[in-house]
Amino acid sequence: MKNYLFVGIKGSGMSSLALILKKMGNTVFGVDKNTYFKSQEKLFNNNIKIYNDFSLSNINERIDVVIYSSAYENYEFINYLRDNYNCYSYIEYIAHLSKKIKTYGVAGTHGKTTTSAATTFSLSYKKRKDFPFFSIFGSSLIGEKDYTFQGEESFVIEACEYKDHFLEYNLNGAIITSIDFDHPDYFDSEKDVINTFLKFATNINKDGFLILNIDDKNIKSLISTIKKMRPDLNIITYGFYDKSIFRIQKDNLSNNYKVGLTHDELYSLEYYDNALVSDMIGAAILSTCILLDRQPVNLYLNEDDLIIDEIFTTLFRLSLKSLENFSGVVGRLDYKANYSDIIFLDDYAHHPKEIYTLLNELKHRYPNRKIFACFSFHTASRTKALYKDFLAVLLLFDKIVITKTFMSARMDMDRENLDKKMVSDLNKKLLSSYKVKLSSAVYARDEEVSSICASMLEDNDIFVSLGASNNDDIYKDIIKELKKVR
Repeated sequence: MKNYLFVGIKGSGMSSLALILKKMGNTVFGVDKNTYFKSQEKLFNNNIKIYNDFSLSNINERIDVVIYSSAYENYEFINYLRDNYNCYSYIEYIAHLSKKIKTYGVAGTHGKTTTSAATTFSLSYKKRKDFPFFSIFGSSLIGEKDYTFQGEESFVIEACEYKDHFLEYNLNGAIITSIDFDHPDYFDSEKDVINTFLKFATNINKDGFLILNIDDKNIKSLISTIKKMRPDLNIITYGFYDKSIFRIQKDNLSNNYKVGLTHDELYSLEYYDNALVSDMIGAAILSTCILLDRQPVNLYLNEDDLIIDEIFTTLFRLSLKSLENFSGVVGRLDYKANYSDIIFLDDYAHHPKEIYTLLNELKHRYPNRKIFACFSFHTASRTKALYKDFLAVLLLFDKIVITKTFMSARMDMDRENLDKKMVSDLNKKLLSSYKVKLSSAVYARDEEVSSICASMLEDNDIFVSLGASNNDDIYKDIIKELKKVR
């Protein structure tokens, strides 16, 4: 067992990895800024000490391995650690683990966190709690007190395309949920993004499997190339497209879904939007493939489970049935509170297509209610590259408050005040066209967000804090403001 120092331990991926290594029997401690992150609660609950001083002078523990977040890679502290210790970046250590443990990747511009979470839930449901695996993804399951760790035999990782990180991993199998232009601070064009996903697909280990959502046009365009380059790969397709191996169809009478290979059995899924339904189907296929990718195969069946078809079909059917109980992911359509008949939600969506998906889902769930968003753009480069797409989708809300652009650790600053420009352009559109749904767009400084939102909210509204920023708890301050006047 070893002693691990985590630099930037409060990040979502870093905190998950820290807890996994602790559960493996190692000693884990970390250093980070003295800023509150929700992840630190799980770290404290597992007796992982966090220092707030980026200096070794106050750290008394022996250090065998250092793992650091990319947010701190330019710190002088990291340079010293690299020179004096066995040191890995977060990505390098995940790659290191993937070479030691049978690993499976969940990739895609959109949907990978939800699919990773649903796969984790399916692989830990009832009897499957005996399946020896762990997972790391960019959030956690709603209601989960700790991260899932059932053993060290298999590893499920959310594999991000940013800076080609996922090309470092050694994978037995993978799923690709979508391919879209994003991360313009690294990729120059959609073609570059497509090419890196092609590299990812063809990097999978010999005789591995690849699961593809072929409702996505960019994924569909790659299939013939992947088959030519890697004829050994077992390729499984899914989607609403009629040539998918796992064809998804909606039963219009019941609002349930049926999927190819499971005859006419209906599955009750919480979601309505096609993209979110596809994430559930993709997760069920992935969890089935992972269970079968073992020697010897253990089906992890409950006493009341019957094998009525071929083994793959049976396991898939049971995987999808388990997801009828999936409670969701923190930060994805995450219910926060209900005050004065105003429902408060939080969602991580920070790309125009993700926001469209969110809106479609909210309209289905709350058909007669106005939708109010408090949104923070995530990085100036994404806002600039996709500005017209953002403008189009934000016009579909009933009311919106836009806050300061969130630059995260990338130091991708908004030097052009694109957030304020967006508010101006939204207001021009709503004044010039009666067809626009939006009735009000306001820019708010950090210190005035809660009071402005409270002044604009009406009974029966749906409020959603939106984007990749740290505004998921803004609802608490808004409710305090509402209580002053109601």
